[in-house]
Amino acid sequence: MTFTISIDIFTIISSAVLLVVAVVSSFISPYLRFRKSKWEKDRERMPETEEEATSLPPLSVILAPHDEPDAISRNLPAIMSQKYPAGFQIIVVVEEGEGETADILKRFQHQLDKEPSDCSLYITYIPQSSRYVSRKKLAMTLGVKAAKTEWLVMTEPTSKPASDMWLQTMAENCTNSTQLVVGYGGYEDEASAFKRFERLNSAYYLMREAAQGNAYASLAPNIMIRKSVFMKQNGFLGNLNLIHGEYDFLVNKYSEEGKVALETRDAAWILDDAPDHSVWMAGHIFYRETRKWLERSFVHRVWFNIDQTALHLSFLLLLMGIVWGAVTLNVVLLAAAVLGLILSIVLRTVFGSKAMSAFGEHVPALFIYPYRLSLVWRNLFYGMRYKAADKLDFTTHKQ
Repeated sequence: MTFTISIDIFTIISSAVLLVVAVVSSFISPYLRFRKSKWEKDRERMPETEEEATSLPPLSVILAPHDEPDAISRNLPAIMSQKYPAGFQIIVVVEEGEGETADILKRFQHQLDKEPSDCSLYITYIPQSSRYVSRKKLAMTLGVKAAKTEWLVMTEPTSKPASDMWLQTMAENCTNSTQLVVGYGGYEDEASAFKRFERLNSAYYLMREAAQGNAYASLAPNIMIRKSVFMKQNGFLGNLNLIHGEYDFLVNKYSEEGKVALETRDAAWILDDAPDHSVWMAGHIFYRETRKWLERSFVHRVWFNIDQTALHLSFLLLLMGIVWGAVTLNVVLLAAAVLGLILSIVLRTVFGSKAMSAFGEHVPALFIYPYRLSLVWRNLFYGMRYKAADKLDFTTHKQ
């Protein structure tokens, strides 16, 4: 078997096409359409008018735990210890009968009574008799109604602020022209590399939309909203029957161009507890139902489909070039295809590594390319699991 060096027109054109496809397709990437450093620099240069400027407002942080006493014990102290001189109240809406959670909260309340703090704690209860509506959304709505402040912070008992400046950094976006602030959130380091990669990869699409002033959804329970806006537009009305998707619905419904702010600075991050496999899988399956009720869902998925098409087409073309070059013993074509594949892998790995590092995620570089290749197939698997699921599992209306 002897390889030949062929310089015919077909070889030249084919080799050039493979190299161009390898390079150009690598730049079709969510990591280049939104860059954290550029976004934050652009925000710093934006002039703030006197009408927009406002001092930090008092806040209400709303938590609606559901049988999560361990999470409350672990994460609530990080919220209570926030440095926020304007003052904030933590409103926890507990289901009647959750005695262990209530006891833990009372201990925290007693602790706050003894020590000076920017924080106060208020506990209220959701009746067990409520039916035909999502208890989570009902609890969050009761928390909103109990709040005495205009600005509300929505988060979860399983989430912990990454710094004691979380509230202050988020609240710096509370201008007169803003009604919704969307913050970033990742997983604790205990989560697997793929789970952290997948979440941040999805977040890049969402952050780009939010940066353009038209947020679609939120992967992280890290948002601020005006109480007056929530009440005027009837809160979760329109999706109360769906069991999950609270933050997606809030962001999707209350995002109006020119009235939404995206906050990506490190001090404003929250970190979610690492989910076990069943919780993580359930989140993907429930999202399949949620997105049917979200506006702009088709437009949101277009860019993911474009990225995956470019990725897989380039991979297949380069693989075909390698096979064809090997079968025909054409060393020029084979070398061009191999070089193209190496360039594609290196470029995508570099872009991905920088994107992960920008948000503190240290995903092994060797995994980034195969992880991206696997996304579309994993999504197909999630879709199959959703189709096989009992659709009554997604709604409170079981009849």
